[in-house]
Amino acid sequence: MKGKISGFVAFAAGLGVLTLFLMALNWFPLAVDGTLMRRYGDFDEMRSRLGIRQILVPSYFPEKYRWPPTGILAQGRPYPAVVMEFGRSDGGKGGEIGLLIAQAAAADFSPGGKPRIARVRERASYPLKGRSALLEVGDGEKGEICTRISWRENEFQVTVIARSTPFEAIRVAESMLR
Repeated sequence: MKGKISGFVAFAAGLGVLTLFLMALNWFPLAVDGTLMRRYGDFDEMRSRLGIRQILVPSYFPEKYRWPPTGILAQGRPYPAVVMEFGRSDGGKGGEIGLLIAQAAAADFSPGGKPRIARVRERASYPLKGRSALLEVGDGEKGEICTRISWRENEFQVTVIARSTPFEAIRVAESMLR
């Protein structure tokens, strides 16, 4: 019996050491290279660390979403990218994200996360204040309506994804352009 207990303690200690080692291994690249994708507390912190100055921010913001962003993820390398997450003002289910705005210097950048269109119902090009945008409307993962509008703005690919109607997503996107 005494051998089993000491074996269990040794196993638990080994798991603890392995967990700490993996956490350090995960933390090391972020500590060495501060330009990899990570969360920032606010725009000023992100701008001072990465030097990304040109970020489009909406001037129209639906009441059902919270301002400021509930999350800002950004990277400086291999290309600049910023992802802003906005939670619902009513809290939503488990703090779910209702609006996501991504801007990246790579055309194939995928912001990941949610909201996400699980099934596209309609796809069309849309004239967005003189730019050619792609508008997609479909169902989210829970069957809710979900809209994505994306366009190229200088060197950045801009994408707005919202758990809302196309009209609301278009208003947010138009308010980002002056």
